Amino acid sequence: MNKTIIIITLLAFSIPSFAWNNHAGITYLILKDHWKAQKAPMVKVESLKTFLSKEKDSIQETLSLSEEWALTRLPHLTRTKDELKFANITKETDLVTQFYKALRVNPNHKAALYIQSVPKKSGKILPLGQLTTLNEKGKLVNETFLSLHEGQMIGADEVLVSATDEPDYDLDLHLFEDNNSDVGKVYGFGTQPFGNPAVEYSSQAPFHMGFFYEPTIIFTLAGFLKRTYPELRIHQFTSLSKLAFAKGHPYWGYRFAGWALHYIQDLTQPYHSSVLPRVGASKQIGVQLVSMVGYQTPKDNMIQFVSGRHTLIEEYQYYLIKDLILTKNWNHPVVTSIMTFGTNDRIEWKSLDDLRVNVCKEAYDAGEPTDEQLENLNILKYEKLYEENHPIHTILASLLRNTSKHTRAYLDAIQRNN
Repeated sequence: MNKTIIIITLLAFSIPSFAWNNHAGITYLILKDHWKAQKAPMVKVESLKTFLSKEKDSIQETLSLSEEWALTRLPHLTRTKDELKFANITKETDLVTQFYKALRVNPNHKAALYIQSVPKKSGKILPLGQLTTLNEKGKLVNETFLSLHEGQMIGADEVLVSATDEPDYDLDLHLFEDNNSDVGKVYGFGTQPFGNPAVEYSSQAPFHMGFFYEPTIIFTLAGFLKRTYPELRIHQFTSLSKLAFAKGHPYWGYRFAGWALHYIQDLTQPYHSSVLPRVGASKQIGVQLVSMVGYQTPKDNMIQFVSGRHTLIEEYQYYLIKDLILTKNWNHPVVTSIMTFGTNDRIEWKSLDDLRVNVCKEAYDAGEPTDEQLENLNILKYEKLYEENHPIHTILASLLRNTSKHTRAYLDAIQRNN
């Protein structure tokens, strides 16, 4: 029997596709502290079409240089087909759609002018249909989005807070050959390596996860786990952010930086840097073998328990952060872990080449202790928020401190280089 099938059938449909559910809230708390000594810069709102029209001669060079970097880093990545490149624009070309195709993202992404209201404020409500193409809106129905207009002045912090959530709205949906989309057939990403290609939100999973430290035998039998793309996205959007700043478009400088930060923050989540924490390779293979002879319970239990803890920490984090911002409970241990950073606590973001070591290895190493601590809580699913001294807050405080640390380092680098 093909040994690869053993691992594929075990993992392909068992990996959850979400990471931190509340990027905007987390980033709000980080910036509340990180920029407390200075007022956030004010920037002029600009449509994506305007930015692309003014800088169309520089876009393709930026994307090509980014792709060359990614090709050396990701052996599974294919080159962008010539017909997709932004250089092929004509007078009749839809600049925004061609730009998306050159990036190889969802060509239907809206890129509306908006802010996510964190905390809530008054303004003209932006309907969700103008923000996302998702059929299942999920927790977006709980959020408030306010329309902006071109030329309006807005704080850079509000741009960043909103942008860090945006890639989850549909940017990476339906990009694989088996996702039943036109672009999936031409983008060159092949079939979806893991996650369920028939499930809308799951199709983005390989762009928001990075598995670099699994045992050799897992990679040997399940090489598809190497086919992840967050580094591509981070490099693309960081490069575009630098271009935007250099050419005098600070709004898009911050917005692209926020998009890049989304993927960095995802990789600080242990369940996005480790396939099945605390489940050794021999057990993964063993439970699959016995399931193939009719004893399904061990495999079902293993997947249910691990994915359940993943879901628990995400659900709890989402509602906790919303509540802490609403009540302004700045003394809560999770808030202090995110916001209390001295000079000695900071690290330097040197380059994307160090992402795997500085971000992913740290998250992978946190996987086993985090999973064990969550299991010991004996909480099967999110039902309510607990008192401040509950141990779930100790777990979240540790994880989100790492998210805060790497977010700050990236923002410092962006500010330093621009």
